[in-house]
Amino acid sequence: MKISIAMATYNGARYIQDQLQSFVAQTRQPNELIITDDCSIDETETIVREFAKTAPFNVKFYRNEMNLGYTGNFNSALMKTTGDLVFLSDQDDVWFPEKIRHMIRVAESNPEALVIMNDAALTDSYLNYVGLTKLGQICSAGFSQKSFLMGCCCGVRRELLDFCMPIPLGFKGHDNWLVWVADGLDAKVVDEAVLQYYRRHESNESQFIANRTTKVTRINVLMHLLKSLFQRDSAIKVQIQLEQLQFFVDGLSELGRKAPENYRNQLKALEEQYRESIDAMKCRVAVRDKWLFLRIGAAISLFVRGGYRNANGLRSVIRDIVG
Repeated sequence: MKISIAMATYNGARYIQDQLQSFVAQTRQPNELIITDDCSIDETETIVREFAKTAPFNVKFYRNEMNLGYTGNFNSALMKTTGDLVFLSDQDDVWFPEKIRHMIRVAESNPEALVIMNDAALTDSYLNYVGLTKLGQICSAGFSQKSFLMGCCCGVRRELLDFCMPIPLGFKGHDNWLVWVADGLDAKVVDEAVLQYYRRHESNESQFIANRTTKVTRINVLMHLLKSLFQRDSAIKVQIQLEQLQFFVDGLSELGRKAPENYRNQLKALEEQYRESIDAMKCRVAVRDKWLFLRIGAAISLFVRGGYRNANGLRSVIRDIVG
């Protein structure tokens, strides 16, 4: 099995050396490392090119002609890989020596899986382990494994990349795209082995509550929700969410035309499911746009009709009543 690593970099000189060395320390090294850089202005390129001179595997470095953003940069890296199993890598994490070997075994034991994922140990910016893992935080918060979307914990089969790339223009989140599709095809496998450090610092892209380096509880999640109810930009966030769901649905429609025959019915069902979610969210937006007393009646009516079936139940009702 040919193994690729796709790494997207941007001003990563402070941390990238640790991650590169963790690739060399793998008990089963990759066949190729593909790095795309998003116009860094620090020493990232110099570090990578020096590393490539002595690396025991093929290293290819590409510098984007213009800034593509986080998703676009990963899209570019993934499109250049040639492996049967492709691991996604952030520039600031560190892999444990057994990661690749262990995940190859997971892939071989689950031939139907298009995406395989491992757990990660949370650390501070100096790589000090804080005694928590990403999956542990998700469970403690009361979320399901569908909330586990971290690209840096993913291995992706070539079969999925062949029909789901490139990522639709405008869609934010390369990991959301890959994992949502795999989830929809019932082809994601999560292995609970902790196989890497996930470094948390002020420059991390993701601000998901389960990424905190202090233990997250259901109470924390509830307080976070209540706080978000009164944020001035909540309406803007909903519109952005709607926009992203529409990008995803449009992308699914395209996948249905180019995916292998055995996936097309599932992709069509997934598309319809997300279209229903979009319609339900538009109804919720309409509720929020009403005057307070009218909002109460409209939210209750929508709840009775099943409009919150794919939301968070009463919590979403309260959110919409608050407006």
